Amino acid sequence: MPDTVTRGRTVDGYTYTDAPVEARLGPHVFRFPANYYYDQMGPFFDGSLGLRVQWPDLAPMPPGETSRQTMDAFNKAIKYSLYYVDRVPIRERLRRTYMNGLPRDGIEYRNPEHRLDLRVAQPEAMGLVRYDVDPEAAEAYAKEAEAYYGYPHVYAEGARKDWYVARDADGEIVTFIQCDTGEITDGLIVEGGELRRSPNPKDRVAQCTHHLVVPEDNIRIMIEYVRVLLPDWKRFEDRIKQILRDYKVR
Repeated sequence: MPDTVTRGRTVDGYTYTDAPVEARLGPHVFRFPANYYYDQMGPFFDGSLGLRVQWPDLAPMPPGETSRQTMDAFNKAIKYSLYYVDRVPIRERLRRTYMNGLPRDGIEYRNPEHRLDLRVAQPEAMGLVRYDVDPEAAEAYAKEAEAYYGYPHVYAEGARKDWYVARDADGEIVTFIQCDTGEITDGLIVEGGELRRSPNPKDRVAQCTHHLVVPEDNIRIMIEYVRVLLPDWKRFEDRIKQILRDYKVR
């Protein structure tokens, strides 16, 4: 093994290490330790970049651990997908995640499920403001959709999401999070630094998808984790920003 390896492990004939492996996001070059990558090897075959740490300490798993992970480790995974954005302004790319980009004269543009401005803000909690679908807007859209398509508009079970946003001091949205709603009974319970299954084995594990951008580097980040860990959303953001700073070469 090269001198840069401090830990290594051979699993099924492949040696996993924590040696630095180069990754590129547009003009930016990083050298992340191999065990930070989602597969603990390096960037995906198409060049896309996925990283992973584990709740609660937000450290990577030891080399080789993800190849034979337990369900507990799977539920504790904080998964980061990173993209370089150069075709649209970086903040516009974030805005498109919470605003319907369809033609304004089309019926789907008026679907309140996909537009923040058609949702209703709730009291702030955890540093986030949740936006719920406006019942009146949803009813109006359902009637219009039924008249247009010729059949009742019905939402698929579990399709509706809770939306959360965080704003900066200027009021601009800098974080957007979508989580499975209370319609999906969460199958996990937090106990200290552990996650345990709920007593009902039929309970589904609710998930969150979390969006933010790093404007100075034109990097868009998507984070995925189980919903019971939502209170730690800011830690997840701070952690990936620190990882990018620590391992950036240029």
